[in-house]
Amino acid sequence: MRLSSEKRNKLIGVGVLTAGLLGLIWYFLIGAQEDALRNIAQQTRDCTKQRQDIRSAIGSATKIEADYDTATQKLASIEQEIATGDLYSWFYNTIKNFKAAYHVDIPDFSNVAEEDTTLLYKFPYKQVRITVSGSAYFNDFGHFVADFENRFPHMRIENISLEPVNGGEREADRERLNFKMDIIALVNESPVADKK
Repeated sequence: MRLSSEKRNKLIGVGVLTAGLLGLIWYFLIGAQEDALRNIAQQTRDCTKQRQDIRSAIGSATKIEADYDTATQKLASIEQEIATGDLYSWFYNTIKNFKAAYHVDIPDFSNVAEEDTTLLYKFPYKQVRITVSGSAYFNDFGHFVADFENRFPHMRIENISLEPVNGGEREADRERLNFKMDIIALVNESPVADKK
């Protein structure tokens, strides 16, 4: 059956209008719903990740607390070795006891000088300096310095000067060196127990 051109044009117009309406319905209703669903899915993924992060943080709280307690105990044990009281006597006894295992002679100790902390910026400890001098063979002196700084993390050796011993009577004495160095130590005025 043949349609007249007028009916055919009306039918084509109704088809185009229907397709346009369906396109608009799709764009405004269904497309908007799909965008909303995508946003909800992304929010769900974000919330799930955030929940997992929170659970992980809660799970690690015990470990963090144990690490804190361990660090506090380690700090307390180090603070027991930090200079206190009569600083000259403390330096003298500490160096004397440490050097007993080394072939290093340290007869001269200067006065203890208090100064601004330069070891670490805004560090909560005071800093003192003492200059010591003595003699030793180069190898023995090197072992002494390395072991001293490793043994005492709260002290530092600076300004080392080495010179050969003048006028040694024996051949072995000619191989000795005179040394002079500054030792910087921290002084704790507030123990860990007071910081809690």
